[in-house]
Amino acid sequence: MGWASAGGIFDPVARELIASGADDDTRRKVCSILIGVLQGGDWDTERESLHEFADDPAIVQAFGENWVFLSVCHAEHPDVRWRYCRREAGHEPGHDDNRGNTWPGAGCDG
Repeated sequence: MGWASAGGIFDPVARELIASGADDDTRRKVCSILIGVLQGGDWDTERESLHEFADDPAIVQAFGENWVFLSVCHAEHPDVRWRYCRREAGHEPGHDDNRGNTWPGAGCDG
C-alpha cells in the first residue's frame, strides 16, 4: 500500500471516534498513537488529514505531538527540530512547539 493512502486508515478511525462521542483525551491519545504508527510506515500526506480535522482541538493536538502542525514557522534556528512553532495556538509574543519549549518571537518568518 502506498502511504499516500494512509489517510484512508486514519480518517475513518478519527471520524468514528468523533461520531461515537469519545472524549477529548481518548481522541488525542488514540489518534496520536495511530499517527505515530502511520508515520513509522512513511506516511507522507498527514497534512491532508490534519486539515480535514482542523476543527477538532484534540485531533489537532495529536498531530502536533507527532510534529505535524496546521502552520509552522522556521524561527531563529530552522535546523533545530524543536524550533517549529504552532501559529494556530498563539504565535505572539513568543513561539511554542507544543512540547513545552518556548522562545522569543524575534526572527520569525511565519
